[in-house]
Amino acid sequence: MEGMRAVGPALAFLCACSGQVSGVPGADGGPSGGDDGGGGAPDAAVVDDSAELYDLAAFPRFDIELPPESVTALENDPATYATGTLRYRDEVVENIGVRLKGEYTFRPLSGKASFKLKFDEFVPDQRFRGLKHMTFNNGFEDPSFVAERLVYLAFRNADLPAPRANSAEVWVNGTLYGVYNNIETEDKPFLRRWFADDEGNVYEEQGVDWYPGNEEGFELETNEELNDRSDLTALFAAVDAASADTLMADVAAIVDTDRFLRYCALEGLVNQWDGYAYTQFGPNNYRMYHDPSTGHFSLLPWGMDMAMKPLGDSDYVEVHSAAGLLLRRCLEAADCRAAYDAILAEETDRFEALGLDQVAEAAYAQIRDQVYGDPRKEHSNEEFDATYARVLDFTRQRPASVRAELP
Repeated sequence: MEGMRAVGPALAFLCACSGQVSGVPGADGGPSGGDDGGGGAPDAAVVDDSAELYDLAAFPRFDIELPPESVTALENDPATYATGTLRYRDEVVENIGVRLKGEYTFRPLSGKASFKLKFDEFVPDQRFRGLKHMTFNNGFEDPSFVAERLVYLAFRNADLPAPRANSAEVWVNGTLYGVYNNIETEDKPFLRRWFADDEGNVYEEQGVDWYPGNEEGFELETNEELNDRSDLTALFAAVDAASADTLMADVAAIVDTDRFLRYCALEGLVNQWDGYAYTQFGPNNYRMYHDPSTGHFSLLPWGMDMAMKPLGDSDYVEVHSAAGLLLRRCLEAADCRAAYDAILAEETDRFEALGLDQVAEAAYAQIRDQVYGDPRKEHSNEEFDATYARVLDFTRQRPASVRAELP
């Protein structure tokens, strides 16, 4: 069985990017390149068995096998894990959990379903290449099939915790389901690569902002049985009580303020108008992690398939038109706004130096033929090409548009 398609000279740039990008440790594998989560040089003694699965130069094939009873179960209750098997090259992982995922992008098994795999759902402590989960997104809101992987690369290049991602071909019960965005899941193995302690709370937004009383408006994804949300209570109280003149200093005990401002800058740079900082429809598409070793919250990007694309008649978000509460308050305070502008300038330079247009061109060449032949995609080949062209233009034009807004 084919597991990973060979790549040619057109992907040489991606091969060069598979470890560190622009000299920034962790651009593709976390701050240290290993599991200790600390900064500094990669630890040569640490071997990451999962790195191959997310290598930008790779286009892996994954086969999901579902017995008839699991097919029926997923048709009746798609959000509950059913038993399945994953095959990758000559590796077989049996008795894994398979469920369908997505909200607006949800599709049933009869269409181009998105999948979440959980390796220890039925076998305690079972892992695949050190992973607990895998996520395959159907690309419904990213007809280019390249934007999402570019966005996560940009976040990692800024030394911000973000998933590794590439493109993959998914088959189910011997049937080609097509090209997918292969996104690293933000779970404990992910946390171990970025943070000193993986025992903290991970929250997924549910459309509410950081106001006192909104604790139950976030879905707790770790430590569910304990369900201690006192860290959120402390965060919301600190933001509420912070003075305009000393805003970031007042929340520094519970927010990694530099990471927060850089995270917001990256949302602006990649035109994520469906996220936290610049949301048009309410806070969306991010997670929060509370690191017990530091007491700090950090934001984690997720659901970036709408990024690098315009919203209506607006090609770009305006970097001083914030929507998320804490960034909005920051931009209302002169000192904080100046600090944010300085970070925007730094991250714009770093974004431009990354050369995402070259990454996009190589990624397009890598997947074009398979996308053209994708039997379940819901967009035409013409729309695929046109969206890719817009994304490519975005990577080249965005830095200048941000600089035009800065003082």
